[in-house]
Amino acid sequence: MIQIRKMSESDIDALPRLLRETHIEYSDIKNPCNEFYVVEDQKKLCGLCAYELLEHQKAKIDFIFIKEQDRGFKFGDGLLRAVLNHLDHRGVKKVLIESNSATNGFYVAEGLEIIYTSPENSDFLTFVVELPQFFSSPCKGSRV
Repeated sequence: MIQIRKMSESDIDALPRLLRETHIEYSDIKNPCNEFYVVEDQKKLCGLCAYELLEHQKAKIDFIFIKEQDRGFKFGDGLLRAVLNHLDHRGVKKVLIESNSATNGFYVAEGLEIIYTSPENSDFLTFVVELPQFFSSPCKGSRV
């Protein structure tokens, strides 16, 4: 059974195994401002999302990661939408996402708007999600 949920204390032990595939260090995700959501399939963590609340009804997604062997099953799409839904319920209106070449295609495919490209490295993009608009639009693949 697949679950997308807030990370619990019992998930902490599984994080180092999950993060082995990333360039993210376990110590890097201990930002006290971050909150986490996970994707779990058959009691195994498959993905992780870190976000932080900012001021003025804004939030920032620091990263979304799905293990390579679990990609292609729409876990990333589900995780993104679950986090955005959670943030919407918390009154957040705008979500910023900083991305790199490894995840840019995912966010573009999700239909997110690019608002900034780093002049030093065009692979580093910033996307924005306007939550009221995002949830009033049909999901990709939906027929209107």
